[in-house]
This record gives sequence, C-alpha cells and structure tokens, in this order.
Amino acid sequence: MRLWSGGSSIKVTLPLFRSEDGGRTWHPAAGVRYVGRDSLVVDTTSGRFRGRIYTHGTSFPRSTTGVERQALALYTSADGGRTFRQRVERVALNRRGVAGAGNGVVLSDGRWLTVFAEVKEFWETADGNSFNREGYFPRPPEPENAWLKAITSDDGGDSLNEPVTVSGWHIPNLYSRYSIYDPAVAVDGSDGGFRDRLYAVWPDARFGGTDILLSSSADRGQTWSAPIVVNDDRRPLPPAPAPNHLLPAVAVNNAGVVAVTWLDRRDAADRLAWQARIRVSLDGGETFLPSVMVSEAPARFDGREHWPPTASTTGGGTLSHGGGMLRLQIFAPIHVYLPGDYAGLAADRDGIFHPYWIDNRTGWHQVWTAAVSVAAKAIKNGTEDLAALDDLTPMTTLERQSSDYDRAAQTATLTVRLKNTSAKPLAGPFKVRLISVESDVANVDVVGASNGLAGAGAVWDVTSYVDGGRLDAGSASHPFTLVFKLRDVRPFVQGRTDGFTQMLGRFFARVLGRAPK
Repeated sequence: MRLWSGGSSIKVTLPLFRSEDGGRTWHPAAGVRYVGRDSLVVDTTSGRFRGRIYTHGTSFPRSTTGVERQALALYTSADGGRTFRQRVERVALNRRGVAGAGNGVVLSDGRWLTVFAEVKEFWETADGNSFNREGYFPRPPEPENAWLKAITSDDGGDSLNEPVTVSGWHIPNLYSRYSIYDPAVAVDGSDGGFRDRLYAVWPDARFGGTDILLSSSADRGQTWSAPIVVNDDRRPLPPAPAPNHLLPAVAVNNAGVVAVTWLDRRDAADRLAWQARIRVSLDGGETFLPSVMVSEAPARFDGREHWPPTASTTGGGTLSHGGGMLRLQIFAPIHVYLPGDYAGLAADRDGIFHPYWIDNRTGWHQVWTAAVSVAAKAIKNGTEDLAALDDLTPMTTLERQSSDYDRAAQTATLTVRLKNTSAKPLAGPFKVRLISVESDVANVDVVGASNGLAGAGAVWDVTSYVDGGRLDAGSASHPFTLVFKLRDVRPFVQGRTDGFTQMLGRFFARVLGRAPK
C-alpha cells in the first residue's frame, strides 16, 4: 500500500452531526467526502491530541490515468467537528483491494488505530477496473483470500503509518454463508495490567464454518498474537455443516474485562436464524469464560418476515455509476437474511457492557440492546493465586518423554519434563497453564488438572516434580503425565476428500513460576 495521486470517483458527501447537550438535540457539523463503512472516534486521553475527532472508512480514488482503486481514508477535526482537514489515504495497488474497515480506537498516548481487510485479488487485472468476483467471494471452502491489517497514525491524523498484518483471512462468502465479514477492534483503556492492549475480532471460514476469531497486541499494534476461536459451540459430526456465525464486536470495560459479542447460529435448524451471545475474558484475551445468550428470542425466517423491496437506478446521467443506458432494478435485499453491516458493543463508566444488534423476531428488522454486567476484573494469569507468578515460557520447554493414545478409552496421554533452557536458575512454584486446545477429530477435555478445570485455564501444579523447588540452568524436572479425554471422535479419514486427519490434540500453554531478578 502507498499514497495515491488522483481524484475520487465518488463525489457524494458524508454528513456529520454534533450535539452539545448529551445527545438530546443535534445540528449539522462539517461534512466530509463519502467513505464506505464510516466510523468515528474521539480522543479522550490527556495527550496532545485530546479532543481530536477521527472519522474514516474506505474510499475510491482514481488515478490520473483513470484506474480506480480502493483506499483506507482518514479525516480529522481539531475544533470539535466544525471543520475537517484534508483526508489522508493508503491505497491498495495492483490487484489488491481495501474492504471491511473496522471501527477506530485511540491508545493512551494518542495513537489512532483501525483494522481492515486487504483482499489479494480484488481486481481482474493490475491496471483495469473490472471487479474479480471469485477473488472477493470465492466458493467454499474459501482460501486465504485476504489479510487482516492494522493501520495507525501517531501525529493526530496528519499521516498514516505502514499497515501491519494481523492475520491471514479466509473471508466467508457472503452469498453462501450469509455472513457479513467486517472486523472490529478495541483497546484496554483501564489502569490495570493490560492497559493499551489491543483486541481485533473478525469472522473467518478457515475451519469449515464461519468462526469468530480474536487476536491481541501488547505492543501498540506492532505485532499480534496467533488468532483463537471465540465462539464455543461444538462442531457437528460430518457431513453435517458447521454453523456460520457473524458480526463480532469487542469492547473492554474499566476493570480490564474483555467482552466479545457475535450473532450465533449454533441452534438454527434453518442455518439462517441467529441469537446474540457474549463471552468475556479476565486474563487479557488469552482464555474466555463460557458464552452466555444475550437475546431472548432468535431471528426468524418462517415465511412471515417482511420483505421490503429495494430499487436502484444506474447509468445515464446518474451521479454515481453513470454512463450508458439507464438501468432500473427492483429486488429483495440480501439483508432480509442478514442483520445489516454493523453490530456494536460499548462499556459504560460503571463497567456495564451494552451490545446492540439487529434481529427480526417481530417480523421486522429492529435494533435491540441489553445491559450485561460482569462481576469480576481482569487479572494477570487469570486468577489471584497466579497473579504474582512470572511467565517462564520463553525460558523453559516441556521435553517429551513418551505419549500414548488408548483408542478404546479415547484417552491421550503425554509424559514430559519441565526443562530450564535459560542460563539462569528458576524458582517455584512451577505451574503449567493451558491457554487453548485444538483437535482435528474430537472435542478434548483435560483430566486431573490441579484446579479442576477441563479446558482453557486448566492448571497443572508440577512443583513437586522439581527437586528443591528450583531449576538450575539446563536442568529438568522429574517426568509428569498430562491426560486428555477425547469426546465425539470423528473419523480420521474424511470421506469427502479421503484426506487423513492426524491431529489428536494441539495444546498451547504457559509455564508460570519465579524468574531471576
């Protein structure tokens, strides 16, 4: 991506409004040139850009040779929205395209950030204006056809930094999965241990259905963690299709609690209806508590829903998309089966979360909301008894001694030793904390964890296997065994592809203890 010289092919303006009485009345503010999927955020920090307004979205600049491309465009106002500065843009060149811009956030030092999709083959050719439908809406199973990228500004919106890749992205096919693909981002503005940590969420089709993925950044958006799946429904056995969830949103309250909402289809027999769910994390997005239903009733598609027709005119002297013969269309919008392009989640000053979503339980699409309270606060390593321990993961490893799979009992075991790979001694207590578990063929439960948990957050206290409670440089503990129970085991050979699926379990964990001072 780079800056682009040329004009915009769209001359429509985006009106903005301001209120000076807490939202009771509104009056026009300065408008800006049209941007797609527009978003607005105000800098409420105590930094030098306090009070600055940022509004951004996707734009459609055209080069001096007539080639149209897409860009991420940002406008800023330093006078409360009365005037806006000339926008700055980052353009996707060659065959790439910008799509699905997320909301904007401001970090404590005034850094502005948003996330967006950069589609790999949005255009048919590098120098033409023909849209490549297969590149943007590939047939399932969708390949990695885009990247999720984060872009920042450190000078109050006068310029944009180079984008950073958050993750590869298997954008779900809108017309096959009825899943909007837009991402969202949040920043921890609390005074806790995760201050300024960033969280990005997006829908992704890499695992068969449309899942809600999350990645976090602890260094102001420069690097991002490997994505994890937030939706906690169990995968159906083949050949039953996995559900297609949609429209995630993310927010952080003043206690540092991370909340993710999405529209969930796990219980939809017609694969269309949805209900709003929320799931929260108390450890900076590493693990999540079980999700909770927010909406009291699902969307419905029983033949009684209203179908408001949509019409359009293009061609001729039409302001946008003009030229050629006039073309008039009347059609039933796809949004009958989709809840629009937006969902939201905010946390108020008391720490209460307020999701909003759209469903048609009444027959009409309407906006709904609910208040969600979380009686907890975010804490390092997830619990009080672990908060004082250091992360020894970069200084240790778990050396495999043996492994076994009892197919009759559907139990997998892994015997390991905890080894100090650093040049300095490490002190106990030593605890292994499970962050996540994956399997290609089953649902997996931990057996015998010290804290009794069976999934993410399970802890094995292995202090007793370390002589004297101390690991010298290069030394290792006595062997100990981790036990896992496999449930709902699927065939190892998938009938549709005859591919052999070999991953019984993949585990991500941290080692906690006392690091040398």
